[in-house]
Amino acid sequence: MIKYLGSKRRLVGVLGELAARSGATTALDLFTGTTRVAQEFCRRGIHTTAVDLASYSEVFARCYVELDAAAVTADREAELAEALDWLERLPPVRGYVTEVFCERARYFQPTNGQRIDAIRDGIERRYADSWLRPVLLTSLIEAADRVDSTIGLHMAYLKNWSTRSHRPLQLRRPELVPGTGRAVRGDATALVDELPPVDLAYLDPPYNQHRYFTNYHIWETL
Repeated sequence: MIKYLGSKRRLVGVLGELAARSGATTALDLFTGTTRVAQEFCRRGIHTTAVDLASYSEVFARCYVELDAAAVTADREAELAEALDWLERLPPVRGYVTEVFCERARYFQPTNGQRIDAIRDGIERRYADSWLRPVLLTSLIEAADRVDSTIGLHMAYLKNWSTRSHRPLQLRRPELVPGTGRAVRGDATALVDELPPVDLAYLDPPYNQHRYFTNYHIWETL
């Protein structure tokens, strides 16, 4: 998963165990972010609704929460592998990401920026209406996160290039999650009264003055 402020990477097992012991069969992750907690609930067999205002969070939720790994047949696995291979082989293109995030700023090395531009355009041209779109977008965002030149947040980039920024961008198949759920994009405070009842609700709202759209504006742009 991407480097994320307030990630529950070390707590997710404990949260999953608490959810399992509660006997819940339905859950709500109201500020889901990267969906790490929602994924764990799904693994525990709990149908989870993942809610967030960010578009990138909705993409993660459609990849990791709505898409049941057990439903990805051999044919679909082959389709995903073919798509990743096709995107990897696209020739680089100097586009918006290269100009804005590599030349005007230094979030990525230009060689990686051009690959991001080519892959992002390829996803939209070939897979806009496909079940693969959120999976491929997730793969791209996670690949870009592995070669950025930041401390994780996008409010600033490093004065000197990070070591990882010199690595070539590489798409990887996202580790899909068993279990089912639902992705919902919107303001949690507005949606909470409209959502159906659940057995368990997990709330981890933002806890400082910085908006997550500022912290992760590149992922939102992609």
